[in-house]
Amino acid sequence: MCIMGLRWRLTYGLDRGCNVASFESALKALGIPKTTVIYARSITAGGSSFDPSPEYPMNATNLPGLCAAKFNVRSSDKSSYNTGILFPDKSHWNGRLMTTGNGGFGGGINYPDMGEYTHYGFVAVSTDTGHLSDIEDSSWALNNPESIIDWSYRALHGSVELAKQIVPAYYTDNKTAATPVEYSYYTGCATGGRQGLRLLQLYPHDFDGVLVGDAAWQTTHLQSWSTWVPLQNYPPESPYYISPSLFSSLAAEMTDICDSQDGVTDSIIQDPANCKIDYTALLCSSPSANQNTCVTKHQLATLEKMFSPYMINDTIVFEGLPFGNDPSILASGANSIGYGYFQNFIYNDTLYNFTSYTDKDYFAAVQSDPGRATAQDFDISAFKESGGKIIMYHGYADSLIPAGSSIEYIKRTLSAMNLQEEELLSFLRLFLIPGMNHCVSSAPTQPSTPWYIAAASQIAGIAGRLSGVSNVTHSVPGYMDAKHDSILALVEWVEEGVPPNELIATKFMNETAPIVESQRTLCPWPTVARFVQGDRSLAENWVCN
Repeated sequence: MCIMGLRWRLTYGLDRGCNVASFESALKALGIPKTTVIYARSITAGGSSFDPSPEYPMNATNLPGLCAAKFNVRSSDKSSYNTGILFPDKSHWNGRLMTTGNGGFGGGINYPDMGEYTHYGFVAVSTDTGHLSDIEDSSWALNNPESIIDWSYRALHGSVELAKQIVPAYYTDNKTAATPVEYSYYTGCATGGRQGLRLLQLYPHDFDGVLVGDAAWQTTHLQSWSTWVPLQNYPPESPYYISPSLFSSLAAEMTDICDSQDGVTDSIIQDPANCKIDYTALLCSSPSANQNTCVTKHQLATLEKMFSPYMINDTIVFEGLPFGNDPSILASGANSIGYGYFQNFIYNDTLYNFTSYTDKDYFAAVQSDPGRATAQDFDISAFKESGGKIIMYHGYADSLIPAGSSIEYIKRTLSAMNLQEEELLSFLRLFLIPGMNHCVSSAPTQPSTPWYIAAASQIAGIAGRLSGVSNVTHSVPGYMDAKHDSILALVEWVEEGVPPNELIATKFMNETAPIVESQRTLCPWPTVARFVQGDRSLAENWVCN
């Protein structure tokens, strides 16, 4: 798809391998402007990356043999971005690109995920989106509209374009004509999910397949909701205030109620959308209430707001939390990912804080949509017609981006393209993951849930790298196939035409591979996995219906 439209201007490859001079020569031969080489270094098998950032302070470890190159691209008179590319040794390259995204407002090259993808054989690509910061820091956007455009989509698109031209040159010697990249893929979660969806809308030929999780696609609405939520539980001395500890206790109580309704009592809410809760039973005045996890009438109003859509004039601004989530993550204080957007993107006013928020701020955000970041061009016919495929997934217990937002994206796409659900399934499938937190891990309210599908940012957890162990490099140990590995599922769908009718999520013992605690079937929305019989820890006993 993405290959045919590219004009290959380089006939022969790099003549000196992995060094700055060779890449500079290739850039000149290709006629690529406003691009400089920052470094190009060989890394031997077992080595690590060496260029951490505030967003990604951990280096990728236990790498295969590869070449690490970094480029700076001038995107405007006032902005530039960096692109990192990891080139596996030629004997290991599988002919494909894998580009990966970022998180929040963060800026940094995502070497941890890139390192994982090189073990599959991909050339891995990432950008710092034009700045360096951690995920909560949006100060770089203050009075800086060009950098906002880079963060929104320009840096990622430019990085893909650069990679598609420079990669064939790297893998071709001086005597052989360059061969184009065979397939281009993308994976990212949260902001990374938004980036992937935005690019396939604006540039439908950038990717053949896209794997996006917990997508923060509705930027203007999500940031408004993220600012509005803590305001509903403020100030702490108010009669409607709910403390973090009480929120957590209530979340556990509500999880137990929903768990008892899904047919299997296992501390996992299999189908939150169909759970029914009688809020009045949580009142301390109710005869059935647990006095340690109950609320007053004023507090009950706050609790209901957390699990209901944020609405203005009978119109939904953003979906509320599904049952099983712990609202304390957002509702217990100021959220800089929310109010920072209004400070630095909308108003360029550092005195703005979450207590300033009113519904007028939502309308201001929608009207300006800085950088055109919101992925709201739902008619993606060009991507579909070129053969593109999309796998979306979302943790049902994501308290930062409610899963209902991904369902909303599906519904809006159906409407914009005038499709029936079966038609949509031919190129886009959404998998909701019960009990999964934001992009990774089991939620505290549902600690036994299987969640791992080898998606973006997940490998660090199951490899034990957060505690210094590097025993796993990629995929799903013991289950390296398209059923268990979402990346392989996407490749199989794009290249062999085999759609993922189900995925299997894995829970590793103590969140560390390779010992499997349980597995569970995940189903394409709107179907839900139901327990049939036998051992609940085996995926074969869960079927989609």
